[in-house]
Amino acid sequence: MFNSGFTLIEALLASVILAMVVGAVIMPFTAGAANTAQNVRSTLAVNLAQDLMEEILAKPFHDPNSSEAGETGRSNWDDMDDYDGYSEAEGEIAGFDGVTVDDPAAVALTRSATVESVYIAGQDQSEEPTFIRITVNVCYHDDTLVSLTKLVYANE
Repeated sequence: MFNSGFTLIEALLASVILAMVVGAVIMPFTAGAANTAQNVRSTLAVNLAQDLMEEILAKPFHDPNSSEAGETGRSNWDDMDDYDGYSEAEGEIAGFDGVTVDDPAAVALTRSATVESVYIAGQDQSEEPTFIRITVNVCYHDDTLVSLTKLVYANE
């Protein structure tokens, strides 16, 4: 008498072929989801960088009261150079109002700003600078996603 059924080798071969087909079908969806997440993170990074740059540019070039006294936090800063060295760690990025960004795409993002004096050729460096360079960086796991730089002239 002859049994009509699968042998163990035939069953294993069918399982391997099925696994390969399922992997080939799922792979594009996985790659698409990863690309979507990266695009969302990049868009958020651009928005966060622009927000901080606009906040800095809204401040006057020179300190209006010629004193740094009482400027203990971001909400008290009154000129552009107060932002030099500013940074926000992962999970601590906040708007000017102090509300922390809770977007899931913001996980592992950091934001920083530098403000430095720039002297042009021939300018006396004993005088106050007439230009400053503002740079805002947004990073994801220490890799820079966005870097915005603006050269600002003191036209006051």
